[in-house]
Amino acid sequence: MMECLNHFGPVIQAFAAIVTAFSALVALGLTLVLVRLTRRYVGFTEALQKPCVTVQSEPRTSEDAVADGYAAQVSQQKDFVVIENIGIGPALKVRYRFYQTNAPPGGPVSQAPGFVDYLLPRQPRSIPVPRGPLATIDYDFEADYESLSGKKYRTKIKIEDRKIVCFSC
Repeated sequence: MMECLNHFGPVIQAFAAIVTAFSALVALGLTLVLVRLTRRYVGFTEALQKPCVTVQSEPRTSEDAVADGYAAQVSQQKDFVVIENIGIGPALKVRYRFYQTNAPPGGPVSQAPGFVDYLLPRQPRSIPVPRGPLATIDYDFEADYESLSGKKYRTKIKIEDRKIVCFSC
């Protein structure tokens, strides 16, 4: 028996090397497939948590009513602009800026930058930008923010004559 193994030893070793190499190639192929599937999964999960920050100006709701004796009066409109995350995932590290686009030549240009730590989906937040002056100027609104995965996003909104003329998110 030992003589047989000694005689066919090189053949057995060659066969084992071929099986090992084939197994390594199969493992490499499966690893590449797994990498591709993982990348697709990450893309899908990013799509499921994508934020989108926008700007709005709205009156207070009836929930903000103030009770005064027997009468309840709805509060006056908010004095500040409201930003809202209309996406389906939280917006983190939100940096926003209002920039006047119709300033007279040589005149001052109004700018209003700001920062918010986070905005949950469908969460409006009042920011310290007065609503009044924005009603009389044309401006651009830009917001830079991140998703949970750290992917960076930017919203650009162009407002002319109090109407949105361009929106990208």
